[in-house]
Amino acid sequence: MTTAAASPPSALTAHLDALEDALRAAVGTDEGGLAASARYVMGWEDEEGRPATTGGKRIRPALCLLAAEALGGSAAEAMPGAVAVELIHNFSLVHDEIQDRDAERHHRPTIWRIVGEAQAINVGDFLLTRALRALSESDAPSERRVAALDALLAATDDMIGGQWNDLSFEPREDVSVEDYLAMVEGKTGALIGAPLQMGAILSGAPTEQSDGIRDWGRKVGLAFQVRDDILGIWGDPSVTGKSNQNDLARHKKTLPVIAALAEPRTRTAIERLFAHDEPPAAEIEAVSVQMEA
Repeated sequence: MTTAAASPPSALTAHLDALEDALRAAVGTDEGGLAASARYVMGWEDEEGRPATTGGKRIRPALCLLAAEALGGSAAEAMPGAVAVELIHNFSLVHDEIQDRDAERHHRPTIWRIVGEAQAINVGDFLLTRALRALSESDAPSERRVAALDALLAATDDMIGGQWNDLSFEPREDVSVEDYLAMVEGKTGALIGAPLQMGAILSGAPTEQSDGIRDWGRKVGLAFQVRDDILGIWGDPSVTGKSNQNDLARHKKTLPVIAALAEPRTRTAIERLFAHDEPPAAEIEAVSVQMEA
């Protein structure tokens, strides 16, 4: 399976220049290795510190800005929330890449492959603290600022809990669809729902609206993760920018794997593959073909 790269809708790109400026200001321009490594993670610099344009899609901050506008506020009001949630997202990616042994993202080495695992953890922590500062030190009215920060912290808690469950599922063979959906709602859904909620809060929307749009976003996050699971096995690395073997190599209980374990035709092949701590690439490829048949 391949997925063609597509440009985001214009509604999502309208404020991206302002967003990038705000993100750069939050990360800073220090010459030290820590800030430089953070700029690499954000896609602004290459390994040698030269300018680059290999960042992510910025979907989460765009959702924050759009939610504010949709509920009668402005993108400027929601910008601190947009910056904070994107930095939290990248903090989570840095740690996730270490835990999952991901060697590549956006067609280039992940940060732990460059600076080592220990220093990469520091880079992730740096992005976390910059995220909290971006929101807590903003000019938003105090009640909105505190409420948005509470929403971000709650989502971060849920995301970390979901990541814990994801890793805990790896040695298990009894993971149900219900287990998976609960895990994904935390791991992925929380950071799709939170930016929408934060945009609503920072625009001054009532709690009923901010909670409702958050809950909708968490369900969208489920669909987002299912699609990512599919690409994690059958995606074209030249398009996705990451390996299509790592999920199976790590014994990830993604939705396709749970479905395959429920089918006698594919269960034996999956169990044989997962008997290896480091399955051979050829066997991973053979199992992925069998799962898709």
